[in-house]
Amino acid sequence: MPRPGQRYREDRHHRPHQPPGRSFTGLIKGFGLRSGAVASSAAWDTTCIVVVGADETDMALCVNRIRELQGGAVVVDGGRVVAELPMPVFGIISEAPLETLIDQRRALREAISGLGVVFPDPMLTLITLTGGAIPYLRICEEGLVNLKDGLTMDLFCAEE
Repeated sequence: MPRPGQRYREDRHHRPHQPPGRSFTGLIKGFGLRSGAVASSAAWDTTCIVVVGADETDMALCVNRIRELQGGAVVVDGGRVVAELPMPVFGIISEAPLETLIDQRRALREAISGLGVVFPDPMLTLITLTGGAIPYLRICEEGLVNLKDGLTMDLFCAEE
């Protein structure tokens, strides 16, 4: 059962020597996290870190760990990194041998499932949220982009 008000946040991916950029915080329903956070720098159509979580401290730890790794995917629960996959080449490519990569992907999937997510490939679900192939909305550091008219929207509507 998804938690009401579960948060989804996208934060620009930067190398450690660069200052933080713009970010956007939105809400997501139905991801299924009961605790912890999941993040990846391998988001589609963007060079940003995408993170979804039930706990803001765990979300921050995910993002900071990805910055330390110079890219990758991280799962955090209770203030502790429980799985990670370093992807230091442009934030989307691992330098690990195939056997290690397979083990790291399996560990990520199992850790995310342990937090309550039931999707067959939860990391793929996360990284496609930024993609232009999503039928109506995509999320990016500028906000929510309506793919039908190309307009960017904030999380909340302005009062008239």
